[in-house]
Amino acid sequence: MRRYETILIAHVDLSEDELSALITRYGGIVTGQKGILVKVERWGKRRLAYMIGKQARGFYILIDYAGISDVVNELERNLKIDDKILKFMTIQKAERVDREALEKEIADALQKDEKKEASVPAPEATPAIAVAETDAPGAAGEKPSTPEETDAKGEKES
Repeated sequence: MRRYETILIAHVDLSEDELSALITRYGGIVTGQKGILVKVERWGKRRLAYMIGKQARGFYILIDYAGISDVVNELERNLKIDDKILKFMTIQKAERVDREALEKEIADALQKDEKKEASVPAPEATPAIAVAETDAPGAAGEKPSTPEETDAKGEKES
């Protein structure tokens, strides 16, 4: 059994439900071929380095899994025929992996996520009037702020 990573770029205009269905579908392909799905990361919307199919932006998704070459072949076959996928790339991370080590890594990641969720304090409830006064754009001469996109290094995109 080998370990692989597949990075795919989906259309940026897909809804959250469509993205979740897409991730579930490809995760199901991996597990259906007797592979082990280690993790799926949503990297978010990014500007592409060059136009792909008249698209300047895409939604990046990383799928980390282990299996035999049939898993990769079936996953890539499905990615090629899916119109929602702009581009994808698969790399082999390790030649041999141990099933027990992968299961331990998955369990550790789940525990880490549970601890992170438990350690995040719940936001305090504030009166809506106070929030409206302090967060209103133009209050005290401030200009409205917009979320900025950053590249993989954390630098602002221009």
